Parts: sequence; C-alpha cells; structure tokens
Amino acid sequence: MTHSDTLSEHYLRIVQCPVSAGSYSGNDIRFSEEFEALETRLNAEQSILRSVNVDWLKVREESERILRDQSRDLRVACWLTWALYKDEAFPGLLAGIGMLRYLCEHHWPELYPAKHRTRIAALAWILPRLEKILIDEVSIKQQVTLFQLLSEHFEALDEVLRRHLGEEAPLILPIRRQLVRMLQAASQNECKPMTIAAQVKEVATQLFSHSSVDNDKDARKALGTQQDITQSLCVWWLKQKATDVRALRLNRTVLWLMIDAAPACNAERITSLRGLSVDRVSDYKLRFEKGTYADLIVDMELSIARSPYWFDGQRMVWESLQALDAELSMREVEIQFALFLQRIPGIVELRFHDGVPFADDATQGWISTYVMPHVIPAQSDLAQDNTGDQPAWNIVLNEMIQRLHKDGLKSAIKELARHLSSAKSERERFFWQFSIARICHRAKKYELARVQLELLDQQLERRGLECWEPEAFLEVSRLLYSCHEKIPPDRVSRVTKDELYRRLCQYDFEAVLNKT
Repeated sequence: MTHSDTLSEHYLRIVQCPVSAGSYSGNDIRFSEEFEALETRLNAEQSILRSVNVDWLKVREESERILRDQSRDLRVACWLTWALYKDEAFPGLLAGIGMLRYLCEHHWPELYPAKHRTRIAALAWILPRLEKILIDEVSIKQQVTLFQLLSEHFEALDEVLRRHLGEEAPLILPIRRQLVRMLQAASQNECKPMTIAAQVKEVATQLFSHSSVDNDKDARKALGTQQDITQSLCVWWLKQKATDVRALRLNRTVLWLMIDAAPACNAERITSLRGLSVDRVSDYKLRFEKGTYADLIVDMELSIARSPYWFDGQRMVWESLQALDAELSMREVEIQFALFLQRIPGIVELRFHDGVPFADDATQGWISTYVMPHVIPAQSDLAQDNTGDQPAWNIVLNEMIQRLHKDGLKSAIKELARHLSSAKSERERFFWQFSIARICHRAKKYELARVQLELLDQQLERRGLECWEPEAFLEVSRLLYSCHEKIPPDRVSRVTKDELYRRLCQYDFEAVLNKT
C-alpha cells in the first residue's frame, strides 16, 4: 500500500465512523472555542502582515480532531482538505477530496452547517484555491493513477452537489476539465515511470549509515550520495510544481559545486566531453513546441544534472518557465547560471567532443541579455549619452536590446532600418546604421556586424570625423576589433586587426591595457 493509499484510507475511516454512539454528525460547534481558534488561524492567510504564516500542520491536527470527536462540519472538512494539500501535496489533496465526496454522498442531510447557503460558502472557499494549483506547471507523468482517482472524486462530487443544490451548486466543471486535459497530455507523452520513492529510500539508507568523513575517499563517497539524494529530491519537488524555486536552486548548487576550472580543450576549444544525443535534444524541442512544459522541465533538469556543461538546457528550462509565467523561477535560473559563468570565465566558448558548442548562438544571446547583467553591468551594451537627453537612436537601440531574445534579430533590424530610412541628415543616418551594427554584435552575428562597422569606419576616416565624433570613432573601433577577435582569422583580417590594435593603443590605451 502506497503512502497515498494509507492517507486516503485513514481520513475515510475517520468520517465513516460516527462521532458518538448516538449521533453520526455530533453537534454544531460553530460557536465553540475550538472552531473560533481554528478560524483565527486561517484568517492569518489573508493578513496584511506578510510575516504571518498559517501553521497548516496545526490546522490539519485541529480540523481532524473536530471531525473525529465533535462535529461533521463541512467547513472544517474543507479546511482539513486544504491543510492536507499544504502538508502532503497531491496525495493529501486526494485524501481530502475523497473524504468530502463520502460526506456529501452518504451523509448530506446530517452535516453541519444546516443551511445550504453556508455549505455553499464553505465549498466556495476551497474551490478557487484548487483551481490555482491544478495548472499546467504540475507534472503528473509519474503520478497518473493518483490524478485519475482525483478526477473520479471530482466528477462524483460534482454530481452529488448538483443533485442536492441544483442550480446553486458551486462550479466544479472547470477543475474537471483541467484534470482531463492534464491526463490526456500525460498519456500522449507517456514514458517509463521513475521509482523516485525507491531511489530516495536507497540513497537515504546510504546517507544515514555512514557516520563520518575521515579521508578523501569518504568525502567523494559522501558527495556522490548527496548528489544522488539531491537529484531525487529535486525531481520530487518538480513533480509537485515544475516552477519550484527550491529545486532549481538546489540542482544548480550541487551541479557546479565541484567545478573550479574550465575543462581541458584543444586550440579549436574542443573538449573530450560528451553532450546530449541529437535525438534527445530534438525530442525536447518537439515537446516544447507541443507545450508540455511541466513534464519537460522535470526531464530537462535530470539531463542538466547529468550534463553540467549542456548550457542550451539552461536556456530551454528558462524558456519553459517563461511559458508558464514563472518570473521568480526564471530569475533563479539566471542568477545561479550567472554566478557560475562569472566564476569560470570563457567556459561558454568551449565545445563537446563532436564540435557541438556548450552554448549555441541562441544561448549565447540569452546569456548576454538575461544572465550576465546580474553580475556584470550592461553599460557597454546599452547606449548612453552623457547629456542626460538620449537621442532617438539610443532609445530605440536600448528597447531592441531588451526585446532581442523574445522578438529576434530580424525584428530588431527591421525596426532600426525603418528609422534609418526616415533619417533627415547624414549624421542621423550614420548613428542609425551604427545601431544596426551594434544589435548585430549583441546578437553574436559578428560577420554581419563587421561588414557594417567597416563601412562606418571608412566613412569616419574619409571625412576626417574622428576629431568631431571621437566617442563614435572609438566605439566603432572597439566593436570592430571585437568582431575580428570572434570570427575565424584570415590574412586580410589579421592585418586589419593589427591596424585596429595600433589605433586603440593611440586613442584608447586604457582599454588595451584592460584587455592584456
């Protein structure tokens, strides 16, 4: 018998037995001290003081005691159901809904409160809360049986309430439909279930059987055990809520804990490490397009735990979280990744043994736009103007940089080109063209940026504007030099790069020193 079965049986047994020998439902305890104390605890949930938290374990214990020993009150049963979810997640919810179903099916006339209006209010308290937790970010792939039973309970509860309350019955249909959608999505993406409970039990046995760490061997063994149990724990958390910040934080903390330096590589930056198979990555992309984000996050987090240098996975998890509108979880992925990249500079440029990059172009753009700004100020990326009044090209460029990852490079260039075509002077045309070059550089399209920057550089030299537009002259030179550092060198580019280096030594020696 599973923990979920035991939980459901326990609470069903409580409501099956009468409160006393002479009365199944006991007494109305609405004005009792116990009921008022329980109501006071629950009122903390609506408190304006954010530091006040509901003690759901206490609510569970007190509600259970009232239902067992004093009164079969529908309000208390609803409170207990929600407390069970808070303490036991979906196994607890299954037990609570099963209990409510039994009470309404078999003892409706005997329940408290007596008035239908008050009973409807009790159900109206819990149903909106249930709608908020039964959402697409819940992964049910490994607990399908539980959700099938939950769906059956809601269907039966809906029928019995409509039978007793008619048109006044609270609306359960949206919850039923959502459960059906979740179960259908799980059946379409069915795969071999994982025995998480067995993994946790085995690892926990190993963890607690080892009393001390006395040498390097013990330390490595203890770390491996911690990593195993962490992986199982994170999977469990993500199964309950795919946007759980704790799981995302813990997985990354343990993942990169022992990495202190970039892996060895050859001159082409190719390492001996193996990444994910092409088929696995293709499957993830297909599932993302289908919108199965919750299950996808669970599986991708497992792949990330086994392949710490698969940086595309970090971006794909972030995009899945974005699709679920999980802002806090997105920030957690960004910050953890930023701290790792700051600690191991240059690691994103490396490649797996087959030449596949640790981070493809899309991931590199995502890192620049969303990840690294957490640890490196993006002053060089956003156009600045010392006068305080930014010109139009700087304002539009900054907007395009912020939207680059979401809308793509083509959209950004189209917008900048629209402004370029309506420029009223050669100076305006120059700076709109410069903005296009900058957005190309930002998007890691270095060859495109190089072509644009070389044309602008020639324009500046031809007209002798390095004295009249010194900031633009230096910025063009810096970005052009950066492009030559990024693209594969040939004889011509080496000569150009040397010329740019000498120019920077003359006009911006401090920047050259910072590079060396």
